[in-house]
Amino acid sequence: MRMPDKTSLAVFGAAAAVTSIFFINVCHLVFRCGCDWLWAEADKHCNIHNAIGKHCPFCSFGYEGYAGIFGTLIAVQAVVSFLPAWPWRTRLLAALAAFPVTFGVLALALGTYTGYWD
Repeated sequence: MRMPDKTSLAVFGAAAAVTSIFFINVCHLVFRCGCDWLWAEADKHCNIHNAIGKHCPFCSFGYEGYAGIFGTLIAVQAVVSFLPAWPWRTRLLAALAAFPVTFGVLALALGTYTGYWD
C-alpha cells in the first residue's frame, strides 16, 4: 500500500480542522439546539440536557451516534482529499464543501427520522 503524499495529508488535515472547529456551530445553525463555540460553553445549553422538549437529533443518539455522524463527515472529506487525479486546490475546495453538504444530508435524514421539526 502506498503512503499518501504530504499534500493530500495537508488537504485532509485542513478540511478536518475546519469541520472539527465549526461542527457544533453548524449543528446549532440547523437545529437551534443551544450549542455554542467550543471555547465558549460548547454543548452546555444544548437542548439534549433538558428534561422536556425536543432533543437535538445529533446528540440524542449518545456519544456513539455523535461519533458516527462526525466520523461520516470526516470520512467523506478523507475520500475527497486523497483523490489522486485532482489538483490539491480542487481537492481542498471539494473537501471543505463536503462538510456542509454531508452535514445537510445527515441533518435532514436524522431530523426527519426523529421528528425534530414536527
